[in-house]
Amino acid sequence: MVIGMKVLMGIDMGGTMVKAAVFDLAGNELASAGELLITIQPKADWMERDLQDAKQKIYRCIRSVLEKTGIDGADVLGIGVTGQGNGAYFFDSQGEPVCNGIMSSDMRSKEYIRTWYKDGTFKKIYPYTRQQLWAGNVCAIIAWFRDHAKELLDCTAHIVTAKDYVRYLLTGEFHTEITEGSGTSCMALEKREYSRDVFRCLGIEEHLHKIPAAIGSSDIGGFVTKEAATLTGLTAGTPVVGGQFDVSASVVSAGVKQEGQMGIVVGSWSINSILGRQPVQDEEVFMQHVYAIDDYYNILEGSATSASNQEWFIDALMDRNEDIYAQCAKMVESTDYRDTLLFLPYIYGTNVHLDAKAMFVGLNGTHRRAHMLRAVYEGVAFGHKMHVERLLRHTKMPDSVRIAGGAARSAVWMQIFADILNADIEVSRATELGTMGVAMNAGVAVGVFSSLEEAIDQWASIKKVYHPDPERAAYYKKKYAAFRAVIEAMDCVWEDIEALKIAD
Repeated sequence: MVIGMKVLMGIDMGGTMVKAAVFDLAGNELASAGELLITIQPKADWMERDLQDAKQKIYRCIRSVLEKTGIDGADVLGIGVTGQGNGAYFFDSQGEPVCNGIMSSDMRSKEYIRTWYKDGTFKKIYPYTRQQLWAGNVCAIIAWFRDHAKELLDCTAHIVTAKDYVRYLLTGEFHTEITEGSGTSCMALEKREYSRDVFRCLGIEEHLHKIPAAIGSSDIGGFVTKEAATLTGLTAGTPVVGGQFDVSASVVSAGVKQEGQMGIVVGSWSINSILGRQPVQDEEVFMQHVYAIDDYYNILEGSATSASNQEWFIDALMDRNEDIYAQCAKMVESTDYRDTLLFLPYIYGTNVHLDAKAMFVGLNGTHRRAHMLRAVYEGVAFGHKMHVERLLRHTKMPDSVRIAGGAARSAVWMQIFADILNADIEVSRATELGTMGVAMNAGVAVGVFSSLEEAIDQWASIKKVYHPDPERAAYYKKKYAAFRAVIEAMDCVWEDIEALKIAD
């Protein structure tokens, strides 16, 4: 039993799992606990979360990580929260869920996105938001509910996102938070406030008041209640901070704190980031949001095209077991990188086209699962490269790139990234980067650190560097050109395929 050791905690409600982790004040991860979350797909393109199930698993993960370490709840100095960004969680005036949580991978509102781009709405709101619209945005989901589930929206008093739900479960208080709020297409980015003008343009102005005010990442957003303390083993009165957008938290804990650095998250989403003192004027950049470090914006390219494709492959074509990721690595290593099979990593959508879907291109009779899995690994890396190229309009390619996310544990995948990006890939020593990033915020709030920059300096470090192989990099340059050519060739076909769907 660890007696008297002071710690910081981070909680991450991600796209597939909820995790809790505790860190000593030197940044060492003492233990983590996680549970798979239930994802409900009642219709094609719909992705929902069972919030009662999530609630119980959040509480269990907290209790489990305390029991693993023997740490008393009283020794947890502060708690940070993060989670899958955007989506929308609706609650009534009593704080009860109005319906299942709508995940950011949900595509039910994509027709609104199509309309807003065609009718000029996007052009009107871009000067405020400085980001693209997409189906998982909070505002797009509100618009869909306005037209298709008005009775649910009418009885909604609070609209938040995944991490805000976690904070509410611990504190009983509803808040949003600035890094994520500024990435929901709901805020005037440079004013750092939710914009009535944006909501008016989108036709949802009457629901603006349902989004709680945004607090800062290291601001205290409430204290653990007696009820939550009983259910988790925490101590009532423990502060819980605003936390961060998951795409910000992982980049912070990887050590990205200034211009000239690039951070990539290979997780449920493909996240590719650079920092800037000012937002850029570029309608093709996916998102810009307030960074957790004062005076910086995170200029971000991303889509739901990353490691979730591997999870689909495992569930669809393999038998999941405790050694599955090691088996995947061996399968990929057994194949030749010069194989010509291509994979478009669009199982859960993409921003290349609203109707784009995943596909293998070039299958022949010699191909087996191992070849297909290599194509998935490469396709994910190619998808990241497409995003990186867009960022390079606003910065030069750094000599090294910091990578975080579950896939960063795979040596074979990180080498593929190094070869495809033709850059050194630096992998953090931390394994739970999202929880670590927001534990840093908690440390700032309670005085362990004077600033988030100090926290990064003390906690972020590199475990391994992968260097590109010149021969492989040259081959992947050609293969990437073929990957792009397939996408361009399919551009005029996706809507025809979508039209073949049988109506529900």
